Amino acid sequence: MMTENLFPMTFVVFDMEWNQPIPYIPSPIDPKILPGEIIDIGAVKVTMLSENEYQLSRPFSVTIRPVYYRIMNKQVSKVINKSTDDLKCGMPFPDAIRNFMEWCGEDYVLCAWGDSDISILRSNLKIHGFSPEINDRFLDIQPLFGRVAENTSQQRSVAYAVDFYRIPQTDDFHSAERDAWYEARILKESLIDYFAIRAKGTETEQTFPNLRTYISNPNLTTQKKWKSEVFSSEKAASAKALEEKMLCPICESDLFEEISWFSSGHSFLSLWQCPTHGALSGRIRIKRTPKQEFYGAGQLRFVNGNAARYVREKWQEKKEGKEEIASEYDKECDKL
Repeated sequence: MMTENLFPMTFVVFDMEWNQPIPYIPSPIDPKILPGEIIDIGAVKVTMLSENEYQLSRPFSVTIRPVYYRIMNKQVSKVINKSTDDLKCGMPFPDAIRNFMEWCGEDYVLCAWGDSDISILRSNLKIHGFSPEINDRFLDIQPLFGRVAENTSQQRSVAYAVDFYRIPQTDDFHSAERDAWYEARILKESLIDYFAIRAKGTETEQTFPNLRTYISNPNLTTQKKWKSEVFSSEKAASAKALEEKMLCPICESDLFEEISWFSSGHSFLSLWQCPTHGALSGRIRIKRTPKQEFYGAGQLRFVNGNAARYVREKWQEKKEGKEEIASEYDKECDKL
């Protein structure tokens, strides 16, 4: 079995609850800048000592007193069972986030169920004068669970995963501290399953993603966009857009082409690797102008393991003959 040199490794599994603006009440801040204001943070450390040995810490929990959205959104209240009076309690966000970061320590992988907590955390950091950059290693537990438990990319809920692993449900969901505890248990079981699958042999290792492919840098938000010239046909616009040279948006190094451009529905997809900054996916859409002409609009951005897997699965569908591959499309373009 291939050794991944992962031990020991500490995962900080965190979960948050946040209040949202109320549409009919004037907001003191643009909701696009602050879509949600954090009111609770819960977290649990999972220390991986070996493939089968894990230590879970006592939960971290902090309640935060909001300063922008101080009236409880009714829809949010139904989910997390908090009232406007509850929002009067807690510490200021700056103190809470400092306590959380100090508790996390220095060397860890930040984890959550989905990536919505990350985007909300970044917006709250920025609005309070902190750098929006957070820990440079992030693992989304949701796609890892789907891969090892059911070999699927279907998104499952925390409650579903708790039932799947028969984790005792001692408390209800939608509390930051309790959800973080459940998610930590799910991560532990998913990692045990992951190493059990990898232990089956060389063939499995070659087809099953390395754990590190699920760990990405959430701070890599720089992306590249481009447009082709305008053409009278979609094929010509596609061909021109596909000629764009792919360079890393950060270091401008040449990218390694993992999966070349291929058509998928109404788009073209591709997958690339930067030796320094990791995986990127490319997407090109063909758009129509008011004059009924066409141009290609491309985007190259950094992706996590789940997004990269999506591109690989779409490519696999191509290889199985379910869709037309990009090279065939290029041949038609050459006839123009």
